[in-house]
Amino acid sequence: MNRQTIVLDPAHGGLDGGSRIGDTLLEKDITLALAFKLRSLLTARGFTVIMTRDTDVPTTPNAQGSALTLDDRAGIANHARASACLLLHATGAGNGVHLYHSDLDPAPYEAAPLPWLTAQAAWAPESAHLERQLGAALHRAAVPSVLSSASVRPVDSLTCPALIVELAPEGDDPASIQDADYQQRVAESLAAALVFWPQQTHPPLRLVAAPHAAPVPPTTAGAKP
Repeated sequence: MNRQTIVLDPAHGGLDGGSRIGDTLLEKDITLALAFKLRSLLTARGFTVIMTRDTDVPTTPNAQGSALTLDDRAGIANHARASACLLLHATGAGNGVHLYHSDLDPAPYEAAPLPWLTAQAAWAPESAHLERQLGAALHRAAVPSVLSSASVRPVDSLTCPALIVELAPEGDDPASIQDADYQQRVAESLAAALVFWPQQTHPPLRLVAAPHAAPVPPTTAGAKP
């Protein structure tokens, strides 16, 4: 695990605008704006920040620069071996920030080879821990938050503590979601919590089955009868 590395995945992009918020706002623009604010704050705190996209140039389908597939995004995150991955989304429903970890049943250890569609299971306890930490930081900043679980790709394929961070409007006006001060307050709350995260998280035990042998959890391997 690269403990000082954070992955930010601003959802959608290019021809994929995501959901429409109000009459004129597109989800892809909100997620990218929030990602830039987070990247600046995290970089200033000594993190290496990897963004799955940092531009939004409309392209034709399948052309160079087209929106990444969900598997592409998961591959970037997994290759980084980050201490946290935040999948950034936006919605016009509700208020504040909605945090979701994967609703896969937690696995006691990480198996090899990794099952692509359920790889997050071994990391589920750490992701839930991260969710609580970020939720507490938002509460201290008086930003309403909802903590829950969901299976939204590609979170189930990530091999790191991972959350869906969905930004909603600050008040009843959907346009408030693009308010720079509001976005900055949210970003500062998340960044402040992430400063302490690298020392708190722990990767799951990795189980490697021997040829022609039944898998044995690492906690019991070699134990005396």
